[in-house]
Amino acid sequence: MKVLTTLFMIGMFATAVAMADDVDDVKAAVQRYFVAINSGDTEGVFQFRIAERSSFGRGGQLLGIPTASLEERKRFHRNQVNAGRKRNYQLRHMEVTVYGGDTAIVTGYLTGRGTFPDGTVVPHNDRRTAVLIKQGGQWKEVHTHQSPLRTPQ
Repeated sequence: MKVLTTLFMIGMFATAVAMADDVDDVKAAVQRYFVAINSGDTEGVFQFRIAERSSFGRGGQLLGIPTASLEERKRFHRNQVNAGRKRNYQLRHMEVTVYGGDTAIVTGYLTGRGTFPDGTVVPHNDRRTAVLIKQGGQWKEVHTHQSPLRTPQ
């Protein structure tokens, strides 16, 4: 009986350590993603997202599902960056929960601003939730939901 109890305890500890590593890996992947966004690194941005990534954007629009090819979306992103599109985003108070070792939910508050080529500046103070999966040993974003943060009145 002591052997079973010992094995059970070791198994629980090993699982907790693996999950903690997964949480750290997810946080590191998300941080790399925002570095890529803020630096205009198209390949870095799209390396983090699966090709079919869906999203509910901050404007309240319907579910966004890619209709253009991956190469067309990358070209559009690169063209925007080359035309002067800038982003300065930070994900604050990031919380990560990993489920089953291959799915993660990331929540936080996105702050900063985006500047469009025409000079329009859009401030961000949003809630952001992302669903990630582990694919080929890498964490990839499959869905996001972003909405403006409104304080209670």
